[in-house]
Amino acid sequence: MRFASLLPLAGLPTAFAAFGVTSGSGYIDVNTGNKLVYRVSTSSGDITSIKYNSVEYQYSKKYTQIASGLGTATVSYKVSGNYITITIATSTLTQYYVAVSGQDALYVGIYTTAEPEIGELRFIARLNADLLAGPTAEFIALLHVHTGGTAIEDKDVFTVSGQTRSKLYSSVRFIEDKVHGVTGSGVGVYVVIPGNRYERSSGGPFYRDIDNQSTSSQHTLLDMNPNHEPTESYRTGFFGRRPYALVFTTGSVPSSSLDLSFFEGLGLAGYVAASGRGTVSGTVSGVSSSFAAVVGLSNSAAQYRSTASGGSFSILGVKPGTYTATLYKKELEVATGSVTVAAGKTTTLS
Repeated sequence: MRFASLLPLAGLPTAFAAFGVTSGSGYIDVNTGNKLVYRVSTSSGDITSIKYNSVEYQYSKKYTQIASGLGTATVSYKVSGNYITITIATSTLTQYYVAVSGQDALYVGIYTTAEPEIGELRFIARLNADLLAGPTAEFIALLHVHTGGTAIEDKDVFTVSGQTRSKLYSSVRFIEDKVHGVTGSGVGVYVVIPGNRYERSSGGPFYRDIDNQSTSSQHTLLDMNPNHEPTESYRTGFFGRRPYALVFTTGSVPSSSLDLSFFEGLGLAGYVAASGRGTVSGTVSGVSSSFAAVVGLSNSAAQYRSTASGGSFSILGVKPGTYTATLYKKELEVATGSVTVAAGKTTTLS
């Protein structure tokens, strides 16, 4: 492991209330200048502590990390005005944690050149289940809670008090998955997926995978390249037209419309700014108004999708390239075509 700080470390206090970074033996503490403070290991990049309103929400036996952890990594940080960027690098993956002054949010950016050897690419916030009971508003949400259950199918399906439960019941289709999370007394922890979500992920508009899992710890996940019955080859690059965020609130659900324009000035590997993207818009026909019409774009580098409201659609922030365009009637593929996208241009498709 190598630890390379971009700022001098000498003389920094062990903790302070203002926005900034404190370094210690084997860790970096990030204070957002509001209610959120988190600690990052300088040997692995794992998040080992998450405090909101001075309450520790990190699960003590396993950390918040990519999959089961990167093992060892090169960790560095940079403070620039109102932004703190922590960079966690391995030979094939670079992960970024970004803090914005005054915001109770942990922004996450991930860039890969190959599928990590650690397994499927997913960010897992492992939280204290005693303090975060989970999403319990609907019965279907309860079915992913399998604490004390017996595994009957791999480690995905369990029996609990005569019921069949699975962590997969928490899944939401990519096209609809904007915000998901868990709540407790006076707190909510949410993964926010803004913009045209899952750009570099595999699976298409209707793919779904685990969002939450309740066991001895409370997992809130972002599955970027799932391996549960994959329908496409894995993609690499910077994941997300806009990065993702782990947002802390007093319980209310945050908006999915986050302003992430500041990411364009952070110099993140593989990040494509709005000026380097185009738009695809058009109309669809042949699908009855009784059914939802969805337009998807895909190639080996990226995927996008949009519902066609009133027969019209517009897909913003598309990376340049040639894509297969697919029209779906609900989830049934009914037509395909091709479209080429250029930066700063709008391409019409009908």
